[in-house]
Amino acid sequence: MSFSIEMNWEIVTHKKAERLGERSFRLVKEGYHMFPLDTMLPIQTNEEKAPFGKAIITKMEWATGCTTLHYELISLSSVN
Repeated sequence: MSFSIEMNWEIVTHKKAERLGERSFRLVKEGYHMFPLDTMLPIQTNEEKAPFGKAIITKMEWATGCTTLHYELISLSSVN
């Protein structure tokens, strides 16, 4: 049995992030993804657009073929 995982160094939301607080968000991505925790990462709406800011992932969960990220938006460089 194999386990497919993708390593990511940027957060791509595809405008599907859910706001939980003033700067807190949750994003559910299909498939299993690995992200560095407690590290500032660029965040963007899709792969073709430039990052609009930086975020820190504070929690990552895998369940039923999905990855759930909880992150805090640290800085904005432009409005998406």
